[in-house]
Amino acid sequence: MAGRPRNEAQRQAQRERILSAAEALLVTHGVERSRLRDVAGAAGVSIGTVQHYFDTRDRLIAELFDWSAERRLRAWTDAVPSDGDPWSRVVALLYASLPEPAMWRSRIWIEFCAMARDDALRSKLDRFYDAWRPPFRAVIEEGIAAGAFDPAAPVEEIVDLFIILGDGASLGTAIQAPGLDTEHLRRLMLETARAALRPRP
Repeated sequence: MAGRPRNEAQRQAQRERILSAAEALLVTHGVERSRLRDVAGAAGVSIGTVQHYFDTRDRLIAELFDWSAERRLRAWTDAVPSDGDPWSRVVALLYASLPEPAMWRSRIWIEFCAMARDDALRSKLDRFYDAWRPPFRAVIEEGIAAGAFDPAAPVEEIVDLFIILGDGASLGTAIQAPGLDTEHLRRLMLETARAALRPRP
């Protein structure tokens, strides 16, 4: 078992290793069966070291939620080019809403949604839903202003539709629903987006 590091960079690296191990356990065993002792073993540290960073299991889960969701949000926005026409950027946002590895990321998100019965975690979930709206809204409004889109519904309704599409696709992937492989889901998302935005040639 690794001991506690002495400098800040090492401490941060060790904390990230613990969070990464907790995330992996969440995917394979679910939150209810992921104990601090299991996290310590997966991270290669003592349970005392885990408790040094996260004094309780609830604290670990709450911080894991922030850490994992922030990484997913950052990867999503980073996947979209800052240039390019509005439609290609909408396509990039929709594709990136099912990040690779799709099964892994989808199961993590479903676990977090299931944990949202807790009021504190529910507020965290709301914050991340709100964070997904501006990128969609910005590119749609840009496309409308440029004459590239002729939307079939108000912008906010289309944004909500895209978020629902991403969530539904994540659920289908997580439970391995028959006939709903990642490429098929992405194709359905794009067909729905095309019908909603009606991009002009």
